[in-house]
Amino acid sequence: MPAVQATIEYLEDSPLYETEKPYWCLLPPHEGFDPDKHRVDNLEFELRPDITISDIRDAKEDLTLETSGFQVLSHHSACSALPKTVEDVCAYKNETEIMLQNYLNATFVKCYELRARKNVSFQREQFDINDPLLVEGPARGAHNDVTYDSGPVIINRHLSDEDKSLYLKPGYRFRIVNTWRSLVPVLEDRPLALCDSRSVKPEDLIEADRIIPDRVGEVYYLKYNKDHHWFAEL
Repeated sequence: MPAVQATIEYLEDSPLYETEKPYWCLLPPHEGFDPDKHRVDNLEFELRPDITISDIRDAKEDLTLETSGFQVLSHHSACSALPKTVEDVCAYKNETEIMLQNYLNATFVKCYELRARKNVSFQREQFDINDPLLVEGPARGAHNDVTYDSGPVIINRHLSDEDKSLYLKPGYRFRIVNTWRSLVPVLEDRPLALCDSRSVKPEDLIEADRIIPDRVGEVYYLKYNKDHHWFAEL
């Protein structure tokens, strides 16, 4: 399919971030802090129109984890809908582990998190970020969930002591891989867009803190660069 023009939401290239690290808080109300009265983030986004999005299906052979940082796999899932029970979540995680272990020829795979998203805006006064059945809306801003610093933290947090003793040593390579799939046969809007890592410069990536009740994580937000090459299933 021919490429299309679309709008991508980027982190604004603001002077603020020269002196203040971007952050986003997901904290419950407590003494001295009211999320309805205090600012919970300093994120400033900008919409960049007329971004060329190429059809990922036309370039499958050139797009691999090793070359571009992402890849399309064909897989028939036994989990065809949003998980409704904790057992559904466990089944989906197990299926994902088997799929990645087979594809990557991996010795060990740990699926540590599952997030379901719907193309709606949720207006909630309260929610549990650790609820395995939590359904969220679309994430804001072009981003990467794992940074140079947060990757080792994630590995340390989610691997058992036994797993660490087995694999945290020479001869093993670690990868943190996101797997995404659609829950509907035809995507009419908001398809997942992926940026070819070969078109991203280190200075395009801005570290941001994601602050939740039990820890502080870190993600990358993306600043606009005219050389970015985007793909989606069109």
